[in-house]
Order: sequence, then structure tokens, then C-alpha cells
Amino acid sequence: MEIKGRPARSALLLSALALASACHKTPDAPPTPKPVGPEEPGLVLMDQGWSAGTRETAWFSSFGSQLMPYRWLALLEKPDSTERFASDTNLGRLGFLPAPASAKNPGGYPVGFAPTRGSDGQSWVGLGCAACHTGEVHYQGKELRIDGGPGLLDFTHFEAELIASLSATATDPEKFDRFANALGATGNARLALQNQLIRLTQIIDTTHRINETDIDYGHGRLDAFGQIFNAVAVTGLGIPENARPPDAPVSFPALWSASHLDVVQWNGSAPNAGPGPLLQNVTTALAVYGTVDLHKGPLGGYPSGVNFSDLGAIQDRFYQLQSPQWPNAIFGTPDATKVARGATIYAAQCQSCHALSDRSDRKRQLPTTLVPLQDIGTDPRMVQNFLRGEVKTGVLQGRKQALLAGPVFGPKARSIDVVVHAAIGATMRHPLAAVKDAVVGYHRTIKAGIDQHPNHYKARPLDGIWASAPYLHNGSVPNLASLLLPPAQRPTAFDVGQREYDPVGVGYVLKAEGAPASAFDTALTGNSNAGHVYGTTLDAAARADLLEYLKTL
Repeated sequence: MEIKGRPARSALLLSALALASACHKTPDAPPTPKPVGPEEPGLVLMDQGWSAGTRETAWFSSFGSQLMPYRWLALLEKPDSTERFASDTNLGRLGFLPAPASAKNPGGYPVGFAPTRGSDGQSWVGLGCAACHTGEVHYQGKELRIDGGPGLLDFTHFEAELIASLSATATDPEKFDRFANALGATGNARLALQNQLIRLTQIIDTTHRINETDIDYGHGRLDAFGQIFNAVAVTGLGIPENARPPDAPVSFPALWSASHLDVVQWNGSAPNAGPGPLLQNVTTALAVYGTVDLHKGPLGGYPSGVNFSDLGAIQDRFYQLQSPQWPNAIFGTPDATKVARGATIYAAQCQSCHALSDRSDRKRQLPTTLVPLQDIGTDPRMVQNFLRGEVKTGVLQGRKQALLAGPVFGPKARSIDVVVHAAIGATMRHPLAAVKDAVVGYHRTIKAGIDQHPNHYKARPLDGIWASAPYLHNGSVPNLASLLLPPAQRPTAFDVGQREYDPVGVGYVLKAEGAPASAFDTALTGNSNAGHVYGTTLDAAARADLLEYLKTL
């Protein structure tokens, strides 16, 4: 039985939780990797300014996410069969992209499953940036992989099915025997291993339940802010009543120009200057299977699982990333006459909000336009949740918001202020590493003021817009042709998760037979495809010209 996408928990697991005790340390060695087969015949790696080595490093770099011991993922079985949970077929169904075994990826895991050294000294695996920010589109047998593009993973169901697999491994004698034997666990080590499985299942399940919501994210979306708020205000502070449903899922944004912008996040709430990028990465690390202890004294910083050894390098790699160019050889070359007419239309209709960007300028500084919610007219839920977020401060009451400066926390505070406080505290715990990260990852950007009431959405330069579907912040429009229609004429339902590309409509097709996908219904709360009416009064010929020009950005 499954309720709201969460599998029912085994009674045996729940009774076994009381047995959890000693921790088993698995051997710190990679599992036997899957065979390295020939390159996928249709796979095309886009030229985006990264070398092959940089790309592979980016695919498997960790900011400290700790999901489970590294070897476990290769051995874990699906709950109802002996098929490996991490098989390309199973994780591909959930939106992950396959990758061959290599020195950076000894387990042969999909893109984004990154190794990290845990505080217990053993090798762990977690989700890195590339899991959510690597895209891929398919067309006539070609698979175009797009670094920094919006991912299509189904995060909620991945987590739910992972919990079911861990639970089954801990409680099914035959599954556990196969698992323990593969790890070489004997005698008392087998009981310790089973207890570790139970504890880990409980930890992930607790996080999963904290983030319970009636909104099904589906493929390609996540309420990152909501889950970050819960990670800090509920888990970090230990205050269950701080939990808020993370029910404003948004698409994973494209990252190829993010490091060059003045502000980031869909609502433009995070300035990109100074320590901003470092703190943004720290908050992400805390939310994606990271840890932070806010009960320690603030002056020495807060203990956390953040991997400060690589945050600056991660930021620097994405600063070098360029947007992908329209693949003429695969999709066809845009019509030059239409492009010229479309450029004129863009200058008149779009450029006041969406500034042009030169992908070849590696030090470009890009302005964004913050469009008030009442003007843009798109779904308001993400902005509203951000503005309304307030939590109890618990042990933080009386502490300074910036640890060493600023006003002190009262009994309640804005969720975002508590999150920033936790990120600063985690950073202060590692001052030398944080300074190094800040230096390595520092790049000059346009200075932006800090908006204390971000009641707007961000309009960014549209370089690589052809590779950024689905569109609007909540992914409610499948392609650009639909976005240029009046809202009442836009599709009200389509499949998201399938990767079949439409070069004419510039984005995803509405339905691809046989492909794993989630049904997107624009009538559901948070899924509105209204707003952004710019360009919607153009006639069909002018829309076609503008589309042709957008392909070239």
C-alpha cells in the first residue's frame, strides 16, 4: 500500500528500531563496478567550456551530502525483487542520468551520486549539484546531455523508494544475508550492520515525513526552500512544530550563468556578491542529507557535515560553464531571415527584462530584473511561502542573527534568517577552509541590494533558453511556443520527465509514449501556468520569428 507517494512501513522495521545500537564500519573500498561498456551510441556531450576532466569532476563532486555508505548503494536491492536499486533502469525511471564507472565514479553510479568522506572516516555517497542540475533532451535517437541544465529527477519518489529498499534489506532475512555477505560482515558485525541499516532508514524516513505534503512534485521539481527551512528549523533546532509543508515546488534552474548574476533564486532573494555564493552552497549542503548541530555554543561555530574542502572549487567550475548553443547539425539551422526579424521583436518585447548575455565573455556580469508578483502574474505560491515563513527559535533565542553582529533572535524569527544564521555558524566552524573557498570561488559580480521583502520573481538573461524547458519558475509550460500563447490557450496537462524534444516548439513534446513521466496538471495548487503575458499578442508569423531568434541565444 502507498499513501501520498510514501510506501507503507514494515511493522518488523518499526519494532526493530529499538534494537539499534553499535555502528558497523563497512570496508572503505569501492564495490565491484559495473562493466564499462561502449559509449552510448546516441549520447552527445555539449561543448560548454568544460574539459572532459572538469565535466567528470563536476558530475561527482560533493558538498558534504551523506546518504549512505558508498558500497551500500551498489548492493541495495529493490524491495520486491533482487534487481539492484541503483541499476540504470531503476534510477533512470526516477530521472537520473547514467554514467560509466571511472576513477571519479568507481561504483558506476548515475550523474550526481558523489562520494564524500564521512565524520566516521568511511566513504559515503550523497547527492551533489549535478544530480539536479544536469539536463538531457532526446531527438531522433540522439541524447544531448546539458551540463548545468534543469534535471528531471523525481526526488520525492526516489526518497520513498530508497526508504522501502533500506527497510526491506534490514527486515527480509534473505535480502539481508545477500547484503551482509557481499560486505563480508560476520558474527557480531552482522548485527551491528543490521542496526546501522535500521538507524539510517529511520533518519531518512524522519526527514521524508517532516517534508510530507499533498503536492506531488513529480519529475524535475523540488521545493528546495521549504526543505531547507525544515532541515534547519526542525531537524537542526530539534523543534518538530516548526515543520511546514514544502508545497511550492519549482523547477531546477539552469546554472550556466548563475555565478555571473547579481542575484539568484527564483525570487531573487540571494545576492551573489561577497560571501553569498558560499553561504548558498552551505545551505544546500545542510538540506541535502547534511547535518548541523545548533545546540553548540555559537562563537566556535556549529558542527556540520558540510564539505568545505571543495565548495570554492564547485563555485569556480560553474563560473566557467557556458550555456549550450543550439545544435544545428541535429535540430536544423535557424532561418537567418526569421532570426533577424525575431531579434527586432526581442529588442522591443523582451530585452528590457531579459538582458542579452555573451557566452564567450568569461567574466560577464549580468543584471537581472525583479518583476513584482502583481505584474508578472505567475503562480504566487513560492513567493508567498518564502514571505510567510516564521519559526520558533528555540536555543537560538538571544543569539545574534549574524553570530557576531546584528540584532538578537527573539522567540520567533523568519525562517530564512534562521537558515542564514545556521550557514554562517557552520562556516565559522571551518574559518581557514571557508576563507580558501571564498577566495577560490570569488568572482566579481554586479552588486545587488538585499531585499528584505522579495515579493517578486527574477527575470534573467536568456542565454541557452532553448535547453531550459519546462518554463516559468514552477515548470508549468512545456515549451516556448506555448509560453508565447495567451495563458488561456496554453496546455493544461502534459507529461514531464520524458525527454523527447520538439525543435519547432522549442521545448518538450506534450506526451512521449513509453517514457517515464509524471502528469502535470495546471489546475492543481501551485501549478498555475498563468502570467508572463509578454509577447502573447504577437500574430503567428511574429511568434515564429521570435522563436527562431530565441533558438540562437
